[in-house]
Amino acid sequence: MPVETIYKVALHPFINESIASLKAMAHLSGSSADAFMDKVEDFKFKGYAVCSEVSGCINGVIMMHHYPETAVAIGNSVCETMFNEKYDFTEINEELSNALAEWGNTIVGRSTDLLSRHNLEFNFSSPYFLHNFDDMEKYLEGVKEIVTVPITVEGVGRYYFNLLIREVSFQTGSTTREESTGIANPHTTPLPTDNKILLVDDSAMIRKALRRFLNSLGYENIIEADDGTSALAMVENEVPDFMFMDVVMGEMNGDEALKIIREKGYSVPVVMLSSVTDQALVKQCEQQGVSGFIFKPIQADNGAEIIKSYLKVI
Repeated sequence: MPVETIYKVALHPFINESIASLKAMAHLSGSSADAFMDKVEDFKFKGYAVCSEVSGCINGVIMMHHYPETAVAIGNSVCETMFNEKYDFTEINEELSNALAEWGNTIVGRSTDLLSRHNLEFNFSSPYFLHNFDDMEKYLEGVKEIVTVPITVEGVGRYYFNLLIREVSFQTGSTTREESTGIANPHTTPLPTDNKILLVDDSAMIRKALRRFLNSLGYENIIEADDGTSALAMVENEVPDFMFMDVVMGEMNGDEALKIIREKGYSVPVVMLSSVTDQALVKQCEQQGVSGFIFKPIQADNGAEIIKSYLKVI
């Protein structure tokens, strides 16, 4: 299959979204070069990669592939944009890993949602990370073609998108990026500042950012959970007055937790957060009774304002 076809159908949304998210989440400018075919036998692991397994009409792996120094620079910039503080780490640590994970999750979530609207029958796994060459060998098994697109980040360096293809069978289509706006909170009465707020997100970085936004608005009574299962326990034991909850998480997704919360009769106001802009998912959550839906990313320059607009009850 021609490289142009594979690029335009499968990779193009990821390229566009990564450049858009690079600007939105890291205040960095990026541009893509022409796609080309890499030789499987010569393919080199550069040191750090965010990956998502692809199944369905494409069987393979999509990789956002960085040299370590590029990953560090982008991770620092994502943190700076999120927290409005200077970050100058020189190697990947837990905080930068969380930042890069959030950036990768946003790109994969937005891109896969866009692709799903064109009935291409792609399925993608949650993003995961590779840190050394030994991990790379198993992902090259059965790979017949590799499409590579270099991305140049102004003032930083390069990263690459690689599509490792085992099998492919689909019809072409066209995709365009669509800006997404959240579903507003319909209520008008502000939440009292002494009320208890539960933050549910598997990203420690997002919980940290939300806590800061809330603190800046005068909210200090904040508790946290990192998945839907622990959120359910906290709803029962801590009785929060308000919740912000991510959709895609490890142990139990937020939409599943929301359904159970409502089935058990809890009426706590819940605002959902997600980088996945699937309207069917939004409507499903609305049917369970939510007080709004925020599409990520949210940053230091607008985070408190966005959160404030959702902190309303009755």
